[in-house]
Amino acid sequence: MVDSRAKGRAAELKARDVLRKHTKLEWERTPMSGALDAKHKLKGDLYIPDCKNKFCVEVKHYKDDHLTSKFLTGKTPQIMEWWKQTIREAEQVSREPLLIFKYNRSKWFAALEGQNAPESPRHIILYSEILDQNIYIFLLETWLKYTTTKDFLDG
Repeated sequence: MVDSRAKGRAAELKARDVLRKHTKLEWERTPMSGALDAKHKLKGDLYIPDCKNKFCVEVKHYKDDHLTSKFLTGKTPQIMEWWKQTIREAEQVSREPLLIFKYNRSKWFAALEGQNAPESPRHIILYSEILDQNIYIFLLETWLKYTTTKDFLDG
């Protein structure tokens, strides 16, 4: 049986390493998996210590691909639940939502709001208007090619 907490922790560490490599920032796992009260300004799964973070980063790793026809036709697709959680936590700490996810043996993906998407739309995997927001999904490494270190810092 798979220990979901261990799998989540491993996913957070792998996503952290991808962000570190591409941004040259010292990303860390959020203490207590973001379960701290919002007054601590630490929600989500990853953050940059000693910096004013622009994003509240939520990380998900599941067995199955959730970018299926259920995304278009399901009552509550899993990715929509992940996005709701990411938005909720981002709002609690006044940050932009960033969902990083993958399924077994896949590459990492990034879901984010339109104002944080690159100007060139040719690398978008999926665009959706869910929860009255423009959501863009990219391969994480492709999106990171269009970002700079300062894109992750607020102010």
